[in-house]
Amino acid sequence: MPRDTDDSDTSRRRFLKATGTATLTSAIAGCGSNGGGTDTPGGDGGDTPDGDGGGGGTDTGTDGSPITVNGYPYGIGEAKVGEAKRVMEEAGYGPDNRYTLDWLQYTSPTWSEMASTIASRLEAAYIDMNQSEAAFSPLLETTRNGNHEAYTLGWVADYPGPQNFVQLLDPPNTVYTDNPSANGARLFWTEDANADPEVRQFMVDQYKRIENNPADTEEAAKIRGEAAVNMEEGMWQEAALIPIFQSVTEGMWYDYVDYNPPGSMEPSRAKANNSVAGIEGKSRLSTLSGTFSSLDPIASGNTESGGKIMDMFDALTNYRNGTTEIENLLAKEYEVSDDFTTYTFTLKEGATFHDGSEVTAQDFVYSIKRLMASPNSTNSKFPLSVLGIEHETETVEVTDDEGNTVTATDTGEPKTTERVVPDSIGVEATGDYELKISLEKPFAFSLSVLAYSAFSAVPEGIVGDIEGYEGEMTFEEFSSNPVGAGPFQFVKWESGNGGEIVMDTYQDYHGEVANFDGIDASILKDPQARYNRFLNKNADIGGVPTSQYQADAVTIDKTDDLGRELGTYDLENGETVNLAKVPEIGTYYIGFNMQAVPKPVRQAMAYVINQPEFMKQVFKDRFEPAYHLTPPQIFPGGIEAYDQHYKPE
Repeated sequence: MPRDTDDSDTSRRRFLKATGTATLTSAIAGCGSNGGGTDTPGGDGGDTPDGDGGGGGTDTGTDGSPITVNGYPYGIGEAKVGEAKRVMEEAGYGPDNRYTLDWLQYTSPTWSEMASTIASRLEAAYIDMNQSEAAFSPLLETTRNGNHEAYTLGWVADYPGPQNFVQLLDPPNTVYTDNPSANGARLFWTEDANADPEVRQFMVDQYKRIENNPADTEEAAKIRGEAAVNMEEGMWQEAALIPIFQSVTEGMWYDYVDYNPPGSMEPSRAKANNSVAGIEGKSRLSTLSGTFSSLDPIASGNTESGGKIMDMFDALTNYRNGTTEIENLLAKEYEVSDDFTTYTFTLKEGATFHDGSEVTAQDFVYSIKRLMASPNSTNSKFPLSVLGIEHETETVEVTDDEGNTVTATDTGEPKTTERVVPDSIGVEATGDYELKISLEKPFAFSLSVLAYSAFSAVPEGIVGDIEGYEGEMTFEEFSSNPVGAGPFQFVKWESGNGGEIVMDTYQDYHGEVANFDGIDASILKDPQARYNRFLNKNADIGGVPTSQYQADAVTIDKTDDLGRELGTYDLENGETVNLAKVPEIGTYYIGFNMQAVPKPVRQAMAYVINQPEFMKQVFKDRFEPAYHLTPPQIFPGGIEAYDQHYKPE
């Protein structure tokens, strides 16, 4: 159902109920005494040691806070062009002193429409906006290198906790120069950025409060929640990043598919054997896919490849059908040390890879070391900077493909880089079916992060891209012909637009075997082409692009126990298909290079943006306006706290 633009409690609660996350608070934690179908919210837990990582350590609080905002300061449900003009004039801008702002957006008709509206309003505030767009990978590369001013991106939860979002605002984590572990927003919030230095230090201090209080206790949870909210206010005050919307996944499927729509961790976190119980009159599932570049868990670069890897590989834990509930997968049970830094997993016995070999603890040791130390890994941030698995690094000289040392152009000296030492990694097989993972400090969402497909098991030594292994296949061969232990096994992949990926059901799967023979996914980049394929029943599950979407074609029949709005959609060809609307735990935003863009320019853009207007006119009420970076489902204190914070009475 389209959301009312008056932010009514009823509409908002429908939005937040998905997968039970409406009741989540800052107390979310993933730790427990065993792994028996553990929900993401933790139990009683225990205090961690004082100092580095303890819930009972000294908390500096917010004494002397430089934050002065009270609620979202740039207008709710209105575009304040006059205020944008005022803040620019106070900074010395005017008709004869205009600012030229470079805008880089993801290639998208909806972002283009919003950008045109923003640009026309900014003209009255003495800002001329140059618009450009890029595909996802080039956009990431450009912003990582700092060659941008304003840009658009989104963040979908790696794990359902506020920390996963506000870490994007931690100033050191936003600077990518000489910082390979950075994974924050591309803000470049340095000490000499165009921002109040006291606010920057405040943000650093607040994130340290979160990191230093990881225990699963009410006291630690309260501190983390307070610090996360403080960071949202710092973001507002400096206009470092402007939240625009929270997306909603709309799944559509024909009656002949017995389909259970995935939850708010999005479809790429769900396995098709759990989502699809059967297909009447067909033996195989026909689906749609965008393009992707790798099927290796350590190198999956987007949700398209992530979904395929989820079906072909298994990790220790799993998000139950894409909800926030964590269940065991290849792990049978687990124990956590008293200081929350050591996890000992007992694996299922008899689980096999698609080549017939048994999955053992040594396979996981190899897989996680490869994730952390392989030069082919694009997902090393998860074990290194998110989960924080113990490891050492060393400085090595950079070499080219032929083994020659690369020389730095500025100094003429050999170019160096930091690399992880594989033998130092805190992952150990203490038996054939027992695995020990040691963390540098406690982290409350460990089990959630371990459910990420990058931590999937692969056969030990299959790729020789870390020390000690010659490999049976090259990285390129494994990336295009993978061997996993998931419910579906690889058959073929014709890459690129117009291609196809085919997977067969793995009959010897250790879990629930799919009730159909396999999956055939057509690879199409064009949304209209994908829609046409769904219209013609060449795809069993699909969706409608925004350009074709008609809000009056939607009928919502009920909201189920998981908060999913279920109903039907009338397609333009007369067919009626089933519909599920499920909010993602994710936020899409406009960010700035704070070294390059003056604060008044950032504030001016925030003033001219009317989030509810964009949701109605651009997205046809399919998405929800956002005022915080942290989504409402996991905002500290719940939905009421989210609404009261951005819109205080």
